[in-house]
Amino acid sequence: RGERDFPRIFERVRETISAADLALCHLETPLAPPDGPFRGFPRFDVPPQLAAGIASAGYDGCSTASDHALDQGPEGVVRTLDALDQAGLGHTGTYRAKVDAGRPAIYDVNGVRVAHLAYTKDLDGVAPPAGMEWMANLIDPARVARDARAARAAGAQIVVVSMHWGTEHQHE
Repeated sequence: RGERDFPRIFERVRETISAADLALCHLETPLAPPDGPFRGFPRFDVPPQLAAGIASAGYDGCSTASDHALDQGPEGVVRTLDALDQAGLGHTGTYRAKVDAGRPAIYDVNGVRVAHLAYTKDLDGVAPPAGMEWMANLIDPARVARDARAARAAGAQIVVVSMHWGTEHQHE
């Protein structure tokens, strides 16, 4: 279907994005099942075909920690990460399992190991299920520093941190 032909939609930016040594995107919303429903405000999910478009544009991975990360619950997180994996994209900021939450995404960029970490200010009032607080990274300066040190210990030479924060609808 034309409206879900995301590789075509990303065509005009493919040359620029794919020229980067490392291209990281931010995926604000969880991905829906293939045929939807696709929902907007206040609890979002978008077509999973978006993952193929992101990959076709030349992105290497995405941050997934946002205020909407848990809009569709644990199922939405798993569905999103599965779609990103299927598209060959790295990801960080949300996790399927507690064991994954402590591992940074690490990319080999022309022989340099680059870690990507991602955090969000809040989850728009959606709490992770009890015992699954690890499912989405919240900004905590001590944790960010600890995770960056752990990424270095895991071999990263550079650590990139994506922060999702601010006041919505304000451009400053």
